[in-house]
Amino acid sequence: MADVRAFPGIHYNPARVANLSEVISQPYDKITLEMQRRYLEQHQFNFVRLILPGGEDPYTSSARTCEEWLQNGVLVREAEPAFYILEEEFVIDGQRLQRKGFIGAIRVEEFEKGTVLPHEFTHSGPKADRLALLHATKKDYEQIFFLYPDPEGEIDRLLVTEREPDMVATDEYNVVHRLWLVKDKERIRALHQAMQSRVVLIADGHHRYETALNYRQEMEKKGAVSEDAALRFKSAAFFKITDPGLVILPTYRLLKNIAIDKETALSRLQKWFTVQPIPEERAKVELERYKDGHAFVLYWGKNSGYLLNLRDKSAVEQYIPAGKSSDYKELDVAILHALVIEGVFGITPDEVEGRVLYERYWQDTVARVDRGEAQCALFLNPTRPEQVQALAAKKERMPQKSTDFYPKLISGMVFMDIREGAVLR
Repeated sequence: MADVRAFPGIHYNPARVANLSEVISQPYDKITLEMQRRYLEQHQFNFVRLILPGGEDPYTSSARTCEEWLQNGVLVREAEPAFYILEEEFVIDGQRLQRKGFIGAIRVEEFEKGTVLPHEFTHSGPKADRLALLHATKKDYEQIFFLYPDPEGEIDRLLVTEREPDMVATDEYNVVHRLWLVKDKERIRALHQAMQSRVVLIADGHHRYETALNYRQEMEKKGAVSEDAALRFKSAAFFKITDPGLVILPTYRLLKNIAIDKETALSRLQKWFTVQPIPEERAKVELERYKDGHAFVLYWGKNSGYLLNLRDKSAVEQYIPAGKSSDYKELDVAILHALVIEGVFGITPDEVEGRVLYERYWQDTVARVDRGEAQCALFLNPTRPEQVQALAAKKERMPQKSTDFYPKLISGMVFMDIREGAVLR
């Protein structure tokens, strides 16, 4: 069902860039201004110059820079299609983990066809930005993150590596990224055929998938597009959904332009939650302790933290829209948005994009409230992989930023050309 193909990748030339660790970056939507400045200072060929270019016309700047790097040998283009086995090794909560998958190009199809399953809704702004970059560069710079089933280990056997990797880079979070090029035609054919029987799930990168879909549809309106055209495909990294190295972190919410004060909010919350003041140093531990229930932490500034435990589940039926499955109603993120963000704070789904901010790290979230960037923050436990799988199978989408798979796919290891005339066979 999934049409996943090898592609002739573009990557850094080791003769010009000896240390890949100096030129890779986090994905564009995770790069802060401080990170961007650090990347620019770190190396003249850092990948951030392509995915987050500067200047009055940033998109044209990215296209020009990419072409210059190709012409002067900073970047090289593989002559033949390849798959790229990807292994990532990292430490989280004191535990060393690995996850192993591969990078390929998947045919971009409408979700209604049922081959590619989303699990989150998206915002419009990031899609417009990435679409403009695609138009200018004709390059697919960054992979998205897919999950696939492999209960019998068929794909596992095709990803066995017996030699040193072709590329190695370590990012600023001490995640080691290893890449092996697979050019053997028999192995390429076997992996392509093995993926044809799979339905795949977007774990991370919904905006970029929908951008690729929009781009393909735009190009089709301009004229005939070959069935094998590279622009019909999106580069992606694929991992087994039961990989023990699959980690999901929570994404915390910050609320701004709130129309009610703290006392009013606490009063409304007490209708459905037990509300307990909690010291900041205990908040994270207590939230984790209630991970099997429905608990949240509200932070309204220094010495104003509260542990919220849901005690009236009838509110879930009242506020979560009719037609949602029982699995959806068990999601902490769905309860948080329906009962708290909308039910208590009055922020409707249409207003979320402008009034709800997102943050990965606990202390950074606290700091943003303390600096006045938002009036309060809401902390929650992470969504579990089996919940993502169950909802995707039912074709139900979660609220935006329901999952944060860790580590993020690094940018700058390999990318794909989608210019007119480029084909994948």
